Formats: sequence, structure tokens, C-alpha cells
Amino acid sequence: MNRSHYRTLGRTGLSVSPIALGTVELGMDYGIPVPGQYGRPSSSAAERLVGAALDAGINFIDTAQAYGNSEAVLGRALRGRRKRVVLATKATVQAGGKTLRGEALRRAMLSGLENSLRSLQTEYVDIWQIHNVDADLLAQAELVAQVFSEARASGMTLWRGGSFYGPDLPLAALELELFDAIQVTYSVFDQRLANKVLPTARRKQVGVMVRSVLLQGVLTERADYLPDRLEPLKARSRRFRQLIADAVRVPRHPSGRGLTPAKAAIAFALAEPRIGSVLVGMRTEAELEENLEAASTTLSPDLLHELRQLRIDDPELLNPSYWQADLLAAAKKMQQN
Repeated sequence: MNRSHYRTLGRTGLSVSPIALGTVELGMDYGIPVPGQYGRPSSSAAERLVGAALDAGINFIDTAQAYGNSEAVLGRALRGRRKRVVLATKATVQAGGKTLRGEALRRAMLSGLENSLRSLQTEYVDIWQIHNVDADLLAQAELVAQVFSEARASGMTLWRGGSFYGPDLPLAALELELFDAIQVTYSVFDQRLANKVLPTARRKQVGVMVRSVLLQGVLTERADYLPDRLEPLKARSRRFRQLIADAVRVPRHPSGRGLTPAKAAIAFALAEPRIGSVLVGMRTEAELEENLEAASTTLSPDLLHELRQLRIDDPELLNPSYWQADLLAAAKKMQQN
């Protein structure tokens, strides 16, 4: 990946690769369970994948306390290479399904950060994020800002971040001026943030990282393995994949040559100039290679227009937390067979 393609992440000034390495799949079983394509790689394979990503020009890596042993995997993989990487992790601030409050929140943030640094084998992270920001967390914005300042003064962090689902919470957070960068969901199916969040973030110079561009595999053939109750989502995936297949065959789409659903989904997000980096989870070096090709893929205006028509606004279809139990049950059944 050519450094000329790197983007500046808002007011942080960080120069980041347009594709970032998302690491949830390196630390835990994740996504739609598909035979032969499910389950985390071995520690050695995961470390090789991280090295291959860095060698290919990816300089931005995102992880979290909640991603199984992902931080420990990265700690080993980044030995001797830490300075080459913009590293982001996330603090878990919920217990029993509720956001902690007051001193308990403060302790969880700081102790979690110290644990993350030990696992990552580093003295600092470039972006320290709050995982799954909700209204209860935003109601404690003053306390959170104090903890962020304390962590930065200690040299453990550089920039403040938060991860979100949906359009309303990131918009509220932007008004509070609490974060230097936000991590949000965006995809061919989930374009809700294009209306207000992306322009507001641009105006306030807040960096934007997007995840779920493949919606845990829904924008690929893996959607065929979704439970029957998600038939509307499966049907929309089939429409998307058919559009990509048509683009490959029809000359009016010059971007169609070599296009796959995964590459199209990533290229669609990268076509949005207000996005700083697209986080993509990867299990194998073959997936890495395909994702890297997406960074140099330009979709034609006609195809972009057609893809924008596939937008969905139903949060129960867009937020995997609504169907996570179905995926876990399917994974358990697959592993038993």
C-alpha cells in the first residue's frame, strides 16, 4: 500500500493507512459460522498475519480488551515494530450490562489501560477508546474527560476515542467535544451516519474510523448461513452480490474487473472522503491480500449510485447484537457436528 494513499485522522494529525487491521478475529471466534471459515487462527498464524499486514503498508491496528487474547497476540507480533504502528485499543466500562459510574468507572478505565499496555507490551497507545459508548457514559463526560487527561499526562495515551453503534450516540458525543476520533459503523447497508455524523465530524475535525463494512460477513456469501429469521438481510445480501456479479460482466462498469463482494464493500466505504480509515477484520493472508486490493479499487459512479440504493435503516438488521445469540447457537451446532 502506497503511503501517498494514507489519510489524516482528523485533528490528531495521525497519518493512517486507508485500511486498518481489525483484530477481533485474531483473539476470539467471531462472525457468521461457516464450515472451514470460522474460528480464530493459531497464535503463530495470527502473528504472521500481523507481520504481513505491516509489510504490505498497513500502519493502523485496532484492538480491545474485549477481543479475547487479541492484545496479547499483538504484543508478541509487534516486538521491534511498535514505532511503525498507529495503535488503538478500547477500555471496557460495562459490568452486568450497565455502564459503571463514578469512581468505579474511573478505576475500570485506568486499570484496564494498564492491563492493555502490559498485554500489548508497549508504554503507550496512540488512541485510547471507550468501548460501546452509551448515554450513561456521555452523562459522565466531565469525569471521562478528567480520566483521559490523566492518562495522557502520564504518557500512556495520546488521543481520545470512543466506539459507537448507530447514528444518535456519536452525534451527541460530537457535541460534547469529548473525543478526538470516533469509531462507528458504516457499510453499503448501513449508511445512516452519512446524513449528519460524518459532516459534523468533519466540521469539528474529529477523525472517523469505520468498522462493520462487511457486517460480520453479511455482504459476502457467508450471508447464506444466516438464520432463517434474518431472511430480509439474506435477501438484501443476494441483491448486493448480484449487482457485483453484473458489474463484473457488464462493460458499463469499468470498475468491475476482478471485483468481489468483499472488495466492493470496502471500496464503497473508502469512496467516502470523510472517513479516515476502514477497519477490516482478517483471519488469513488470503483475506489480507483481497482487502489490500480494495484499497486501490475505484468504483464507477454508476455502481456507487446503485449500491447506495441498498441502504437499510432498521437497527435490528444492522446491529449484530440483535442476532448474536443466533450466531452463537449456530456456531455451537456446527462445532458439535
